[in-house]
Amino acid sequence: MPALVSLPSDNLSFAWDRTESAETLRAKLDDLTSPTWVRTAAWLMREAQIREVWQFLTLEQIDTQFKNLRPLLGKRQQLWDYLLHTARELGKL
Repeated sequence: MPALVSLPSDNLSFAWDRTESAETLRAKLDDLTSPTWVRTAAWLMREAQIREVWQFLTLEQIDTQFKNLRPLLGKRQQLWDYLLHTARELGKL
């Protein structure tokens, strides 16, 4: 039986499958031109609670990249469609 891997105490609660702190995640999301930005942002949007997403991404960033993010959102795709639609209706975008 494999040994259990202990995650660091500063690991994000939704990062159950990887070592990821708020600091390392922010560093990955700081560069919008990075080839891994879309995958990292989509992972965050799938795994984190909505209120946690806003700690790392803005509504404008999500809207700008949504065409690339949408196919990677899995079951959360409809939720994000609804949130962006609602943001537009409310004049937030």
